[in-house]
Amino acid sequence: MADYSIYIFHVFFVAPMLILTGIYHDSPKFPEFVWHLFIILGVGVMFYHAWKMYKLYKIANSKTAF
Repeated sequence: MADYSIYIFHVFFVAPMLILTGIYHDSPKFPEFVWHLFIILGVGVMFYHAWKMYKLYKIANSKTAF
């Protein structure tokens, strides 16, 4: 049985927190590009871990033996 926990955690918790921090920031101390990087990083984390989870699912459910 495949373990998807790290991928699920990153897709549903880490990535949204990065995106929301980038969108709803409240600190004038940091330059604006830092908040844009948070959003880009969050989207990247979400897509990367979703892709890895999909690949693991395909491998775990394939009918061919290695």
